[in-house]
Amino acid sequence: MWFIWVLGISKALPYDHAMFWKRIKTEEVMGRRIAPPRITFGAATTVLIYILLPVFGFLALLDIALYFYFQHVLERCYGILCYFS
Repeated sequence: MWFIWVLGISKALPYDHAMFWKRIKTEEVMGRRIAPPRITFGAATTVLIYILLPVFGFLALLDIALYFYFQHVLERCYGILCYFS
């Protein structure tokens, strides 16, 4: 978690960032053990849909725009197509 130290936000976080490296002990609530926090399928799906897919889409559109810019404005080859032609 080096980026927390670099950005200087470790004091602003509501939790200890060292908890990612330690195994969390099970706690008891009203005499029953509760499961430790974990990444669920819903959380992974949400990250995929709302973060990874928009980033991938933006990068794909940027690549297409650069391809047309290099091909039609600069009249040069772009990317891996230069090696095959």
